Amino acid sequence: MNRHHLLSCAGSILAVLATPVAASAQAGPTTPAGRASSQRAPESAAQTIMDDVIVTARKKSAAERAQDVPVTLTAVSGAQIEAMHARNLTEVGQTMPNVRLDDAGAFPGTQNYTIRGMGFNSTIASVEPTVGVFVDGMYIGANLGGAQDTFDLDSVEVLRGPQGTLFGRNVTGGAVVMRSRRPTGEFGGVARAGIGSGGRKMFAGGVEGPLSDSVAAKIYAQYSDLKGDFDNLTLGGHHGKGREIFVRPSVRWRPTDAVDVTLIGEYGITDGDGVANRILNDPNSALYRAGVREPRGGAEKLTINFAGDTDVEWSQAILDANWEVGPGRLTSITGYRKVDYASSGDTDGSEREVARAFNDMNQEQFSEELRYAAQAFSGKLDYTVGVYYFQQDLEQFYHVFFNGTSNQRSRGTLHHKTASVFAQGDYEFIPNVFLTAGGRYTWEKKRARNARTPDCTVTLACTLHDTGEESWTNFSPKIGLSWKPNEDLLLYASWTKGFRSGGFNIRTTGANESAGPYDQEVVKALEFGVKSEFWDDRARLNFAAFHNKFSGLQRTVNQGLVNFIANVASATIDGVEVEANLLPIPNLALTATAGYLNARYDSYPTLDVNGDGVPDPGLAKGLQLVRAPKWTYAVAANYDLDLGQTGLVTSRVSWSYNGRTTMNDANTYFVPAFELLEASVSWRPSRDSGLKVSVWGKNLTNETYALTGTVTGFFTDLYQAAPRNYGVEVAYTF
Repeated sequence: MNRHHLLSCAGSILAVLATPVAASAQAGPTTPAGRASSQRAPESAAQTIMDDVIVTARKKSAAERAQDVPVTLTAVSGAQIEAMHARNLTEVGQTMPNVRLDDAGAFPGTQNYTIRGMGFNSTIASVEPTVGVFVDGMYIGANLGGAQDTFDLDSVEVLRGPQGTLFGRNVTGGAVVMRSRRPTGEFGGVARAGIGSGGRKMFAGGVEGPLSDSVAAKIYAQYSDLKGDFDNLTLGGHHGKGREIFVRPSVRWRPTDAVDVTLIGEYGITDGDGVANRILNDPNSALYRAGVREPRGGAEKLTINFAGDTDVEWSQAILDANWEVGPGRLTSITGYRKVDYASSGDTDGSEREVARAFNDMNQEQFSEELRYAAQAFSGKLDYTVGVYYFQQDLEQFYHVFFNGTSNQRSRGTLHHKTASVFAQGDYEFIPNVFLTAGGRYTWEKKRARNARTPDCTVTLACTLHDTGEESWTNFSPKIGLSWKPNEDLLLYASWTKGFRSGGFNIRTTGANESAGPYDQEVVKALEFGVKSEFWDDRARLNFAAFHNKFSGLQRTVNQGLVNFIANVASATIDGVEVEANLLPIPNLALTATAGYLNARYDSYPTLDVNGDGVPDPGLAKGLQLVRAPKWTYAVAANYDLDLGQTGLVTSRVSWSYNGRTTMNDANTYFVPAFELLEASVSWRPSRDSGLKVSVWGKNLTNETYALTGTVTGFFTDLYQAAPRNYGVEVAYTF
């Protein structure tokens, strides 16, 4: 059975599974004790926004309230994600200061995540991301084909700033921690169905229950189909089509109160068009001077002359095992993941036959983390110690046609191993005053093989050459101080060192393009923060300020259509962040966030600012970093209207702003600021009913926007986000 047939069959099966009538015939709307919040009807969607979120960011023996953690993070529960009508991580990130979790680049499904001005802006598979993604404790090693959907999640935690101690892969920007819902042992489930603009339709369903007194199981599956949100003025018809099916089974074994073991699997496939690429009016580009212009009309208009194609298949398994041992908890997280990614698309975004690219990647990874968390000295010391191992194998093929001619071809492989030991403790040396100290020592080795245009035929039969082998070590310490004078106030400060791994470029298409190795990128970060609650916990106000100093900054240097990676710069990023929640009346929740960044280069000796082929180190100092807008802010309101016997109506309106940002290191082209307006209305027959009908709309002002694009001497384009889209969804929880 081929991929397209499988997707069609899956849609038919899930359509039956997602029918609310079928669900109601088996069980009425119940809310069994212990059911995760994402699968019960909340007493109020507005109050849900104010609920405490329990997080595991510090990997302690017991989870903590987000407000009690002396780390700058934003955590949202599954119920809060549902109340926000956020369907993917990109929409979750729009509510957070100095955070963009975009999944588009030169090819679809690229994790172009940016936190505090440190962003990933490359489709070279061997580049280490600045923002780490962790799914159920497993680090996602490949930036292509990563996780985005928020369905069936228990929580999402976004940690801002370098995470040098507790996380298995050190990152300089931050970490996104996703946790799926575990089986509870109670019988229940959910069914969803939706349709919308662009020919979109979605069917999803899940069921869980006990298999024995000690074993519980759950399975969740989803099918989605999109005909395309864009109008292609060149080829006619729609662009942006895509279909996806994934299934996530899990089994939880709890033979005693001291043992908790969960096995979580996932398999998924997608197929669809290539990137939604939009040519821009840049007077410095050759295409503009030749008369090519940005398409007229709304954000839905494109002029791509090659639709391209994207196919992704992934499978993964995670074993999360916990044992109560002595005074603490021993945790083992074993993860395996395999991704096959293939995509092609129009590189320039115009009606001309200028450039098109083909990008294939295969990745396989294995990881193991073993840690022990406990308390000592009558509870004054709370500590975590652990070891971590990760290995992956990558292979990438890349093929570019320029003016209809196959002139850039490459193939590369990377074998990567890393191991580390880590420890962190919090010691209460004065009542309510805690000293935090920790560190991680990391060793890693990478070995690469490459072939470039002279070694590869047009059919990508390549002769690989050994590029080299390199090893690195790094020690990343952290020290912090926090004071909790009362239950409603927390003050904290910390100094952290983080690093981004060195490596090789396995996508060396140009004859003169360097494959590396390049060295590690290092950040030293100062942070101060305040978390507060007041007005009987109906108001929450959090503040953070930071100063990050980067050295050996890794940049993907663009020379025409040729890219290479090097440690070419140093930079300083200063900023502040504010988050506020308010429940003025029981059925109205107001939220607001604001972020400010001053992200500039301190030095960039090799940067050609004027485009004359001569580096301009003096002019480079002070230039703005890419994907680092000075201002981001957002406001939202959730309101519940009780209609008595007619039911309960919940409405939400949100608005977010992203300031203008440069698209290249030389700051020769800036993406304008953009604003996003979203709204939704949901109805339930009663407050405790399992049935919910929702109408939603995204990008209602039809903004043309993205943070990512390409600036070359030939063209300037934008990897465009979705235009206005809307739909209706029916969900039933039982």
